[in-house]
Amino acid sequence: MDFETGSVEAFLDLGCGDDTPLGSPSCRAGYRLIESGEVICTVKLPISIAEAAILRRSEISIILTPDGRVEVSSCGSAANEQIDELVARAVTQANLRMEEATASDLESLLHRLERSIGLVKEAIARAPAAP
Repeated sequence: MDFETGSVEAFLDLGCGDDTPLGSPSCRAGYRLIESGEVICTVKLPISIAEAAILRRSEISIILTPDGRVEVSSCGSAANEQIDELVARAVTQANLRMEEATASDLESLLHRLERSIGLVKEAIARAPAAP
C-alpha cells in the first residue's frame, strides 16, 4: 500500500456485538483508507474499555506482558487474555474465512511468531537465574 498524507482515517465501529473472552460486547477501532474504505489495521476492544476512554478523553493502552498476556486498559479499566488464546481464535476456520486469510497471511503470522519465540529465548538466556 502506498499512503499519501491525509489518505488514512481513524474509525470506531460499535456494531461488533459478538462476545469475546476480553469482554462482551466488543467494538473495533483502527485505521482505514479514506478513498476505498480498506482497513489497514484494527483492534477489538471490550465496550467497557472503549467507553471509559471516550468518556474520560483518555488513551487506550494495549501491551504484551512478559508472561504472555495481552492487556488492554484505560482509566483503571482493564481486560487481558493469553496470547495463545488470541492465536487460537485467529486461526479458527470461521475467522480465517471471515478475514479472507490466505496461506501467505498465515505464513506471515507463523514467521512473526517464530521470530517472537526467538526473542523470548534470547531474553530467557539473559535473565538472571531464579534464587
